Amino acid sequence: MIASLSKAFSAYTRKPFNFVWSSLLYIIMLLLFTLGCAGLFVIYFLFASVFNKAVSFSSISTLVVSAFIVIIFMFFANGLNAALAMAYRKSMNREKTSLMAFYSHALGCAPVMFALMLIRDLAWLLLVGPFIAVYVYMLQGVAYVDLLLGAYAVFMTFILHMAFTPAFLSAGAYKTGLLASLRNSLRLLRNKHIFFICLYAMFALVWLLSFVPFIQLATLFFAYPVLYAAMLSMLETGMKMETEED
Repeated sequence: MIASLSKAFSAYTRKPFNFVWSSLLYIIMLLLFTLGCAGLFVIYFLFASVFNKAVSFSSISTLVVSAFIVIIFMFFANGLNAALAMAYRKSMNREKTSLMAFYSHALGCAPVMFALMLIRDLAWLLLVGPFIAVYVYMLQGVAYVDLLLGAYAVFMTFILHMAFTPAFLSAGAYKTGLLASLRNSLRLLRNKHIFFICLYAMFALVWLLSFVPFIQLATLFFAYPVLYAAMLSMLETGMKMETEED
């Protein structure tokens, strides 16, 4: 873990602008996709007004359109995460990522990244969903059960996100296929599980701090890239990469 952090910090100090530029590309592209999805909502409301149809957030048509737009957003947001991983990997090699390369990589990796997200969220639903159902239908009002359920949900969210992160890194930074990314994730966790858990815990803390005003400037443009690059470094050194497409 120390070696990965040292390598990432050394790469950052040599060419900090490349890492900052990668973060800026991600933020700008994410903002553009967010505005684009918001524009789809506006178009839907305009069409509803043209045909004199009342718009209600509880109506089936609005729920279907909202679900469709959310899926589109998540699809492209996962692609942007892949492009960010690629950009940080190139930054570690003192290479700058162009806007067009960032955009094309995001589109190319979006399907695999989205599939990984679906598998991860399905696993979360299978592990947490039954307990939520039992709480809703049988244990509501029982003292401290809601706190226990919340703690369990947070714990499982951390474990699953940590377990799937190497797969996302592999698919994003090295454009591996779905099965190859999952195998790379299992291989890393088998070989470096304790070190990666510690590194990911630091990364999760920095991710949370990224939502705190003023502090987020230091986290988004320094701590976040360094820890992200450290995880990429551990992915490279902790196992034999499987880069062929499935």
